[in-house]
Formats: sequence, C-alpha cells, structure tokens
Amino acid sequence: MTVLQVQAPPRAAELRHRRRARRPRRPLGFLLSMLLERLIYLGILGGLVVEVTEAGVARIDGGGVPDLVRASVVQLTAAVLAVVCLVLLAKGLLAFGPLYAGSAARTWLLSTPVDRGALLRGHLAAALAVGAVTGALVGFVFLAVTRLSVPVVAWVACWVAAGVVLTCVCVRVQAGDRPVAGVQRRLSVAAYALVAVAVAVLVLRPGLTLTGLESAGSPPFTVAAVVALAAAVAAAEWARRGLGAMTRGKVSSGAELATATHVSVLSLDVTMFWSIVLERRARSVARVRPAAISGNLFTASVKSDLARIRRMPTGFFIWAALISVPYGAYVVGLEAFLPALHTVTAFAAVDRLAAGLRVISRSPSIRRAMGGSDLMLTLAFLAVPAAGAVVWSAVTWALVPGLSLLTAAVSAVGALAVTYRVATRPPLDYASPLVDVGLFGPTPLGLILQLVRGPALLAGLALLQTVIAG
Repeated sequence: MTVLQVQAPPRAAELRHRRRARRPRRPLGFLLSMLLERLIYLGILGGLVVEVTEAGVARIDGGGVPDLVRASVVQLTAAVLAVVCLVLLAKGLLAFGPLYAGSAARTWLLSTPVDRGALLRGHLAAALAVGAVTGALVGFVFLAVTRLSVPVVAWVACWVAAGVVLTCVCVRVQAGDRPVAGVQRRLSVAAYALVAVAVAVLVLRPGLTLTGLESAGSPPFTVAAVVALAAAVAAAEWARRGLGAMTRGKVSSGAELATATHVSVLSLDVTMFWSIVLERRARSVARVRPAAISGNLFTASVKSDLARIRRMPTGFFIWAALISVPYGAYVVGLEAFLPALHTVTAFAAVDRLAAGLRVISRSPSIRRAMGGSDLMLTLAFLAVPAAGAVVWSAVTWALVPGLSLLTAAVSAVGALAVTYRVATRPPLDYASPLVDVGLFGPTPLGLILQLVRGPALLAGLALLQTVIAG
C-alpha cells in the first residue's frame, strides 16, 4: 500500500514573505532620501495650494457682494461639492477595484488554496489609506474655503472616517454578486443631482449659512469624531470579513485601468489612459441601435460626432455644468479673476466635446479608412467643438453681468484653438537632448516643450484676458 503525504497549503504570511524575498533590497539611506524628497515636493505643493486658497478667500472678502449672500453661497456650494467629491471617490474606487491585485498575485497567489482574506489584507489596508487621505483632503479644503471656526482635529477625523466607510462599502460592492455597473450608474445620477443642487444654490442665493457648526462647540465635535471613528473601525472589520468572497475576476476588474494609469504616469502621456477610459465607456453602453448617417463625407462626419455625444452624454453634461463656474465666480466676488477663469473654464468645457477630434487626429488608419483629406476631416470634427465654444461663451456672457463681449469672444476662439492644439498633438518624442541649466540638473527641454503644447497657449490667453480687462 502506498502512503501519500498531503502537505498543508502555505499560509498567506508565508506566501507574502516568499514574494518579498525575491525583491531587490534597497539601502535604508536610499529609502529615507527618497521619502524626504517626496515629502519636500508635497510640502511645496501643499504650501502653494494654501497660498492660492488664502489669496482667493481674501479676494472674496474684499468683493462687492453682501457678506450674507457671499458666505451663504460659498459655504453651501462648498458643502455640496464636498459630497460630490465623495461620490467621485466612490466611482474612482469602483473603477480601479477598489482592491487590485497585479498579474503576479493573480496568477501565482490567488490560484493557490490559500486564505484569500488573509492574503488581501494588505490590499485592503492600501485602499483604506487612499480613502482616509482623500477624505481628510476634502474636509481640509472645505474648511479652508468656508473658513469655519470648528475643531480642526475632530473635523478632519470625521472626514477620515467618512472616507474609510465609503471605501469599505465599495469593497463589499466589489466582493458582492451584484454588477458594479449598476452601482456606477446610480453614483453618476447622484453626482449629476448634486451638481444641479450646487447650480441652484448659485442661482437662488439662499440666506442660509453653516455658522451653526461654529456655535456647537468642541464637545459635540469630539463625540461625533469618536462615533465616526468607531463606525470606521466597524466598517473595516465588515470589509475584512468579505475578502474571502473575492475571486480572481473581481480583483482584476480594474487591472487594465491601473496598468494604463501606471504607464501614462511614467511616460508623461495620458493618451493611453483616456483610450482605456473611452473603451470602458463604450463597453458600458453595451448595445446601441444602428442609425443611418446620410450626406457627403463632411456632413456624415459631423453627424457621427453628434451621435457619439448623444450615446455617451457625460461630456455634454460636464459642458453644461461648467456654465455655472463663471457665474459662481461673479456671485462670490471674483471679478478680478473672471476673464482668466472664463477662458480656462471654456477650454475645459469645449474639450469635453472633442472626443471625435482626438480619435481622428491620433489614428491615421481611421483617416485612411474614411477617405478625404486630413484638412477636411479635421474641419468636420471641429464643427461640434466650435459650436459648443460659441454657445457656451454666448450663454455665459448673457448670464454673467461682469463679463464683457470681448472677453466672451476671446474665450470662444481661444478655447477652440487650445482644444485643437491638445487634440492634434503628435506622439511624444523621448529622444530630445538634455540641457544642463545648472539649477535642476539635466533637463529635457524638448520633452517639456512637447508637454506644454496647448497649456502654454491657454496660460497666454488667460494672461491676455487679464490684461484686456485691466
């Protein structure tokens, strides 16, 4: 008789140890220097954000809008937009997973008879850290904009707990059997509804403020922070218990998007990222009714661009929502920044309608398949962005009293020009020479010039608008 000895499967901690043992060891000094460098960059960026926020708030305080109206609009709009940020955080987490395992973990670790709940605890901790940091940032920015006199520690703790609870809910949604696409659609509807509420606040200008939070005192905030943190701990345990239901397919749902993000960041080119996003949106539509497009090549191209916007209306909704930004700037007393802000917002709105132009400009094979000259195709797919620029600038000029006709005209032309420059940018050439300027070391000036194609023109137009407005 043959006796077979069955070896027990390795534990999750042992698998993680084996995986980490193959990684190259880095000296402690190198790790500390890299951490210090990143902290310096974050400190500089945070200081710039704080300075810009304080300057903007000071400009608002010096505006000609009544104090009650200004405080009401700023505080209520900031509150609604803070909730919008949490909704967008949930959408982003569900798009990436929120638990994401790389190809090695999916192939070699999750295929073994190991406790997946124990194996995915590190991924859960990373997701909770992202949610906590994002929640803290949203709460801090909200406090900096509204300038409420509340206990900062307890306030930030409540927002950290909100970010953690939201992340745990997203983890359970990922581990559940219900499709994530349905949850994403509900979140999109919620985001649109909240944006509509923010626009209504700008239009109606209610006399309500959040000063009741200031008169509450420290004890209620302390109790709220303790309760929120306890709820966050309970939610984290709830999410941990659901890790056992994770499968390889569920933890790889956002693999392509995570890979595209990683490659786009390393290559300083967001083309691949937006291509994957466009593909995922097209797959979410699933099935559409065929539509006959008649007319010559120019007319058919314009109709196809309109059909693209009709079938994926997110860009149009963003275009319409951005109309409220210049009006909101006027309401809170930012007349000095209004011309430059109008130009930048016009570009952001028009760029949402230029998906067809980007596809045509970056795909020679599609241009050859469609026929016609490159100039004719470019003009055809510029028709919808041009109409959007004119309509957007005209509507904002009619709604915003402090906006001149010249400013609206320059914004319309400039937004279309910047959109064209960004959409038709050729692929990046990384073979540009390095120039040592003596301050930052060797600098790839050619690569920098390629990256600022479009943003440099937008900055120049914003400065021109400021000069024209005096």
